[in-house]
Amino acid sequence: MEPIVIIQDGARRDENALRWAAAHAQLVGTGLEIHRPQDDFRAQLVVVGYRGPGNSTLGLGGHVLPLLAETRCDTVVVRGTPAAVDFRHRHVTVLVSGGPGDRRVLRHAADFARRRDAALRVLHAAPEPPVRSGVDTDHTYVLARAAAALDGLRHHAVLVRALPHEAIARCTDTDLIVVGSGDTHESGTVTRAALHHAPCPVLVVHQPVLEAHHGRTAIPAPRRPVRLQA
Repeated sequence: MEPIVIIQDGARRDENALRWAAAHAQLVGTGLEIHRPQDDFRAQLVVVGYRGPGNSTLGLGGHVLPLLAETRCDTVVVRGTPAAVDFRHRHVTVLVSGGPGDRRVLRHAADFARRRDAALRVLHAAPEPPVRSGVDTDHTYVLARAAAALDGLRHHAVLVRALPHEAIARCTDTDLIVVGSGDTHESGTVTRAALHHAPCPVLVVHQPVLEAHHGRTAIPAPRRPVRLQA
């Protein structure tokens, strides 16, 4: 089994990221490794603190978004309150959009909730359209599709009439927010909203690129490639 890998940017250790990663490695029964962002490694899950020496606006470390773009496996960005980092709320919240990536995101969120014996909340954020815009405001189909994908798994579905970053900031009873990775090479707007505003760790679920292999479709093994040279 591939290890849990902690990315440490600079000499300062992120104790929250280390604590979260160690607890998860023990939970899934695998090893724990520490690497720098430029290292080549294999991992089933990458864990990184949200701060670093290259801080950008809103406090997000400058290494985080490039890491998400280059890493070919799920990544947890550890941030938020001590209670959330220690998983004391017993809630996992997954954001769905109604797109094709929802099924994979839901599956990973459900797995985390099961392993942590936590309640699963499925959240869709959609602001009210302008008055008399003629836009269809019924977003309940997104939650209906999510329920079908979960195939009877117990969960709580919530439709929030707000922008994604507003809905995310309100999840103060959540231990983990689960989002998709967005575009292959650039984090989507919902992912960025979670990274900047979540009151808890954020699991970014990687959407693998399907590759042809001897006439069959295969998913590449989760690993981070050698860092690209500028």
